[in-house]
Amino acid sequence: MSSVTPYVMVRSANEFIEFIGAAFEAEVVNRVPLSTDPERVIHAEARIGESTLFFADGGADGRQCLPTPTDPAHVQLWTTVPDPEAVHARAVAGGANSAMPVTVQDDGSRMGGFVDPFGTLWWVSSTRP
Repeated sequence: MSSVTPYVMVRSANEFIEFIGAAFEAEVVNRVPLSTDPERVIHAEARIGESTLFFADGGADGRQCLPTPTDPAHVQLWTTVPDPEAVHARAVAGGANSAMPVTVQDDGSRMGGFVDPFGTLWWVSSTRP
């Protein structure tokens, strides 16, 4: 089974948390601060009903907290796919730039990323075993 999760870059992830909590009764289930600036967030996850929303702090110029291999990706999409290695390879063969090769994560899932020719940063991940 495959799925896509929106990944938005916001001016202030901490203010965004307050907003989505008030507007959608969202529950933040994960928040990872930037090690060099704990007030900034490099990754967060919220549950809104049955859906998951990923978000992080962006810079004033639209860049993420952490650089990608090409100029800024203004949109990130998190995808869960049966074979992230195959998707990553097909994307790179189709003109994408690898942001991170697919590697095994601490939870046993496999994850990698690429920036497509249109500037979107895609993360491809398997489900946890």
